[in-house]
Amino acid sequence: MVDKIDLKHMRVFLQLVRVGNVSKVAEETGVSQQAISGYLKRLRDAFPHELFLRQSTGLKPTDFAIGLATKFERILLDVEGLFDDNSFDAATSTATFRLIANEYAQLCIIPKLANLIAREAPGVKLHVTDFDMRTHEATLGAGDADILIGFADFVSAGVVKAGLKKERYSWVVGADSAIPSGIKSVADLQRYSHVDFASGAAHLVDNIKNFLQDHAVSRDVVAILPCYTSLASFLELNDVVACVPSALARSSQIKTLTLSSEMETFDVVVGWHRRSSGSSARKWLAKLIKKSVE
Repeated sequence: MVDKIDLKHMRVFLQLVRVGNVSKVAEETGVSQQAISGYLKRLRDAFPHELFLRQSTGLKPTDFAIGLATKFERILLDVEGLFDDNSFDAATSTATFRLIANEYAQLCIIPKLANLIAREAPGVKLHVTDFDMRTHEATLGAGDADILIGFADFVSAGVVKAGLKKERYSWVVGADSAIPSGIKSVADLQRYSHVDFASGAAHLVDNIKNFLQDHAVSRDVVAILPCYTSLASFLELNDVVACVPSALARSSQIKTLTLSSEMETFDVVVGWHRRSSGSSARKWLAKLIKKSVE
């Protein structure tokens, strides 16, 4: 049956993993729900393990499906590469790449990316702008940006995406905090004051809310900060708990709490408009971004 799985099946499968709903995928692709269900049935017949679990909220991908999605993404990128031009020479280029990045990417990915560019393409420059949920697809489509880095949950369905890494939130406190000695389980989080962040394209509010609800834990939020950047200085004077992406916790002078349960992972992706799918320059930059998170 594997020989009956084509590129269309792979693309539909990736959308099902991302969206978790047959009718929404049908709407996004302009294909009937019946056709999407047919693709899904063929995929199920082709593999020996379950791909999705039906839940009240839709289809939840299994661990096997998540691993398969990574392989499918790699295959699709390789196929796109067959039609790439070969005109981009990183070593001699003086191009300026315009990159859309959320705050997480600006803090945890862009610094290493810039360092790699300085070594591999010393003439290349980066122009980084903030991620905007409302305008990023139009900006890429108009050619006003070349590529983006962000959280998959916020990236438009019309943007071509490739996974960069699985990330998860961690609970953190200041480097000199006395709180860790009193934290033994998730339930203990309720005993301390918390700081939260404003909703936006760099903060997965529902990810945190669902985790706390699953453990029947409520928070006393004493302050809401506008961005992750302000957290370290806030924690220097305030002994509270915060929840931030793990890579951000590792790169800052803050302490990660060890809890009895971890939060669910989410996807960090690189994305571009299909107009640039055949660009060797775009492909080079996407590979370098991938290298910067390894």
